[in-house]
Amino acid sequence: MIVCPDESALAISTNALAPLAGVTVVETPLLPMAPARAAGVRAARAPIVVLGETHVFAEPDWAVRLLQAHDGPWVAVTPGIGNANPAGGLSWVGLLMDYGRFLPGGGRRETEDVASYNAAYKRADLLELGEELESLLEPGSPLHAELKARGGRFLHEPAARIDHLNVTRPGPWLFERYLGGRLFGATRSRNWPRGRALLYAAASPLVAPIRLVRTLRAARSSWTHLPITFVPALVLACVVWAVGEGLGYVRGEGANNMRRMLEYEQHKARYT
Repeated sequence: MIVCPDESALAISTNALAPLAGVTVVETPLLPMAPARAAGVRAARAPIVVLGETHVFAEPDWAVRLLQAHDGPWVAVTPGIGNANPAGGLSWVGLLMDYGRFLPGGGRRETEDVASYNAAYKRADLLELGEELESLLEPGSPLHAELKARGGRFLHEPAARIDHLNVTRPGPWLFERYLGGRLFGATRSRNWPRGRALLYAAASPLVAPIRLVRTLRAARSSWTHLPITFVPALVLACVVWAVGEGLGYVRGEGANNMRRMLEYEQHKARYT
């Protein structure tokens, strides 16, 4: 399943399509990103759908292991997410802040939620969300809380492994951390009363130490692999994220910030 604005502009080679059983292209604008994802889910034909990214590299048995995991009672399964470019502290900060709870290694376990990206969902459960699906496919949305309220359960299957490419150029890396916080805060508070949004904005300085502690906990299993630059870079990233999140509560996502994040999502390799 490929979602894009213009199928004719893809120019996908026949050789690239040959190993695949079939490819469906859905033409729709990519911004906002959540409705584009919803269009792909609705057009899919398989009972299991993965909200994948352009900058992940899957192990050969990744899909088989995800499908086997879905034989259980799980609405969604998160794979083990490793580091595709592990040289340098900036890459590890990005990976561990975003996916630190879902690293490879260890056994499968039930979880309270799933990763915002790269998780595999039972399509029928997503479709039951109806018109709310568009807004619920945004990072920071209450998607997992909604699925859980409907009786959904979640699994982490680390044996289904992918490796995630992370931004490492200092300027783009810092801006991506800011954008992540800004869009998270904006999505989370979209339907809040103004007073509640202002209260969370006032408390946003607490976000930095909370994220710092959570990420350091997630880093424990990778500690021997982390460069000396990891901790100072993580402190900086948590502060910048908190600034962005606070602004998201007060001023929303801001003009063009979603488009800027889409640039990183589509072309991550340009910034490594």
